[in-house]
Amino acid sequence: MKGRVPFRFLTGTLITLAILCIAAPDAMAIPAFARKYKTSCVTCHYGFPKLNGFGKAFRNNGYRWPGGDENARKEEPVSLGSEGYKKMWPKAVWPSDMPGYFPISLHVVGRTNYTAQSDVKWEFETPHEIELLYGGTLGEHFSFFGEVELENEGGETEIGYPVALQYDHNPALHIRMGFVGSDFAESGARFTRNHYNVASLRTRNGWRSRDDQYGFEVWGAHNGASDRGGFTYRFGVVNGTGLSDNNNAKDFYGRATFKVGGLGEAGGKGEESAASDPLRDDSITMGGFFYKGTASKDGAEDEDFTVYGADAEFWYKNLIASGVLMQMKSEIPGTSDRTSRAFYLQGSYAIYPWLYGLVRYEWRDSDTASDAVKPVTSVIPALTMLARANIKFILELQKFLDDANKDNTTFVAQMQFGL
Repeated sequence: MKGRVPFRFLTGTLITLAILCIAAPDAMAIPAFARKYKTSCVTCHYGFPKLNGFGKAFRNNGYRWPGGDENARKEEPVSLGSEGYKKMWPKAVWPSDMPGYFPISLHVVGRTNYTAQSDVKWEFETPHEIELLYGGTLGEHFSFFGEVELENEGGETEIGYPVALQYDHNPALHIRMGFVGSDFAESGARFTRNHYNVASLRTRNGWRSRDDQYGFEVWGAHNGASDRGGFTYRFGVVNGTGLSDNNNAKDFYGRATFKVGGLGEAGGKGEESAASDPLRDDSITMGGFFYKGTASKDGAEDEDFTVYGADAEFWYKNLIASGVLMQMKSEIPGTSDRTSRAFYLQGSYAIYPWLYGLVRYEWRDSDTASDAVKPVTSVIPALTMLARANIKFILELQKFLDDANKDNTTFVAQMQFGL
């Protein structure tokens, strides 16, 4: 028992720190863009894959440099038709271009895992994941983004190939087809090995928000007053079960955020300084989201469910505090309705531009009306080091605090690199 006191003291301290925090995650860019603009990955990323303020503005401009792509890019595109074709349209194909560089990047993830309750406690899992990422622009108003992913999951190799084509009218209006942004926790940009608990919470028929979704989406971003902060929105319709649907219903979702201070959501004020200092975006962002769908499973009645919640993010100097609160309600004919709730609170701090400390507190109750289902709570401390701008190492612990899972401690040492 004496040996457990220091760890309990440490976890208690970390929880206290985490409770001081409140925010929302974001989406990622790829090394191919670094080649196009001859710039470092840290221009857009706060320790990849998490985007900083400038990276968000780059994404919100349709993967184009805020304030003028022509003057920023170092690799000229290949022209597909002359400007004169515009005057001849519709009797000529509207001119376009394609990347003059090879728009493909490689991302590799390897791990060493420790699981306290496993028969094989230590396991070397390299590679855990290999991704071929590609993305770029096609003329003035189209962009594309996708990947081919091989991932080890439970000893089996899974293959994924999400891809999206997007029409970029301006930062305030994008129309996207294919892989869309229905994951309100934006798990692809998480700063840890462990997924967010809100993104992993399943309905009774197995749906969860972090699984890939395909459909149509309309989204956009606009600056606030004096070109600072601003708002974002997105609305979409998806299958609900990946590339092929297993029921006749379509799922709907929406999300909106409002940012006060910091770099404009579409670029603008502070643009140059933001590109040179990826750690600074002093701001507060608040958001809300919903998802309404139907989940089907062989041998079971369809499950109608609704997810809604709120998120917030606070940046100040080298500190980011964030959190997400979510509620899920579901109905299955012939059974009692179920309500589930989950939240996390997270704080990260840049000790140096290449060294980050992080702690996250998570709470999840899969069935709030059932005394038999107890909440699951855990604390996740992590240390991230950028050995180089495109090479990252993570040391991460997950310690469960509830009685049912208190012995399920896991530890991971993870390396990632991109090129």
